[in-house]
Amino acid sequence: MSEKNKKYNITTVTKSKDKEKAGVIVEAEKPLSKSMLWELQTEFFSNQGPEAWIKGIVPQYITTNPYIANQYAKTVFGYLRDYAAREDIDKNTVIYIMELAAGVGRFTYTFLKRFLHMIENSSLKGLKFKYIVSDFAERNIEYWQNHSFLKPYFESGVLDCATFDISKDEEVKLRYSGEILSSGKMKNPLILFANYTFDSLPQDTFYVKDEELFEGLITVTSKETRDPNDKSILAGLDYYYTDKKIDGSDYYEDKNFNNVLMHYKNSLEDTAFYMPIIGLRCISRLRKLFNDDVILISADKGYKNEESMAGNYHPFLSKHGCISMTVNFHALELYFKGLGGKAIHSIYEHENVNVSLFLLSKNNNDFVETSMAYNEIIEGIGPDDFYIMKKAIMPLSKSLTTKELLTFLRFTVWDSRTLLELYNILLERIPTEENFPKDELIDAIKNIWEHYFPIGEEGDLGYHFGSILGYLGQDNDALRFLESSLEFYGECPETNYEIALCYYNLQQIDKALEYTEKSLVLDPDFEEGKNLKNILKAI
Repeated sequence: MSEKNKKYNITTVTKSKDKEKAGVIVEAEKPLSKSMLWELQTEFFSNQGPEAWIKGIVPQYITTNPYIANQYAKTVFGYLRDYAAREDIDKNTVIYIMELAAGVGRFTYTFLKRFLHMIENSSLKGLKFKYIVSDFAERNIEYWQNHSFLKPYFESGVLDCATFDISKDEEVKLRYSGEILSSGKMKNPLILFANYTFDSLPQDTFYVKDEELFEGLITVTSKETRDPNDKSILAGLDYYYTDKKIDGSDYYEDKNFNNVLMHYKNSLEDTAFYMPIIGLRCISRLRKLFNDDVILISADKGYKNEESMAGNYHPFLSKHGCISMTVNFHALELYFKGLGGKAIHSIYEHENVNVSLFLLSKNNNDFVETSMAYNEIIEGIGPDDFYIMKKAIMPLSKSLTTKELLTFLRFTVWDSRTLLELYNILLERIPTEENFPKDELIDAIKNIWEHYFPIGEEGDLGYHFGSILGYLGQDNDALRFLESSLEFYGECPETNYEIALCYYNLQQIDKALEYTEKSLVLDPDFEEGKNLKNILKAI
């Protein structure tokens, strides 16, 4: 039986004999959002910093690739058309776009690339923007500030960063400019992004039976044996839930949150539902900061209606280094509607990620352009559809023509991971395929690099691109990519050798010899380096 379809007693979800086998109790019967597990979560992200994404411990691809960034950019562009038509706004002040829990910053860079290009080539060119990339982990903030690809955006003033604790902060302190966004100062709406954010924040769980409401309390236990391969924060721990009857009408400090609880109490039966309470509190503080003028775009694994929650069990905590839960987007919708706002979800059921849009304005605003952009873009081939198509096409890549592969690359909006997966296939075809479209491949490489944000993860794109461009006689461009490889992946014999080859082809013999020597210092037995050195010495 799946976790989703389990049924259980009102008094407890774990029979007593199972409790006895659960191990030593570490923490007993806490509301889920107040469990010790979230302290472990905070410590995990603080300690890991960017390494959580560089090492692939935390998934990110589906919410950071250029396809989804492009769709967000188009949706925001639609919203700004609505914004520009309003009479109550101050077009001379800055519009803030804020990304919550941005992690390593890849979405930030890719979104800015797409969005700024749209703005600069449109009638909205005169609008003033500032993108705020935020996180609570200090190591992430430092990483953004020191990343060479983000530096021009910081210096131009279009980008700033903030240490922002979603659970409590009421103002936003910008690190680069020193500006403080505080209550009473904000004149324009806030555009807010939360991608793979709410699923990793503390949530509460509740259960409805016979029109009675119960809060789910979690007990954390220590296992007798520990899986040595389990590197998650739950390693050596287990948990179970028990239920406690509550009224619900005054459970939370905010009547709007309690209204959501009471809605489910009156509409669900024999079902558990989750409250993204820390996310809701963050939205509440930010909407007050920006005078109830907020648009939220969120991508996550989540429920968008009551039907998808039917028969739910208290949440299973997924673990991939950190822990995560399914997000109740329907609860967010109820919250926004209770304030006079609206929500738009995809009409389709998605396997991996839902993208939902939440809109709130103190003015009469039907968000015509925003809704049209969302429906056209997300309901067309949305981020989840793109991911499904990619998984279906890639296993067939060897049977596709080179033209078809390059066409698919354009469809991905120049996705670096896709080209990296196709790299060996294309490399093998260059010398053997008649009329190989070299110019198209060169153009694809340049476009992909334009939207690529290197973080040093597995797969050195700079090296691969530099090698293939050098092979195709594009030595100056190849050097640019190979130097980026040195910046993000460090010195290695192969990269220095490829740089030496480029300088050799450009007839810069002294430079070629310099990098050949570097390759041999790193590996004195490097055969290609020794051969090239002999050639250079003979010139």
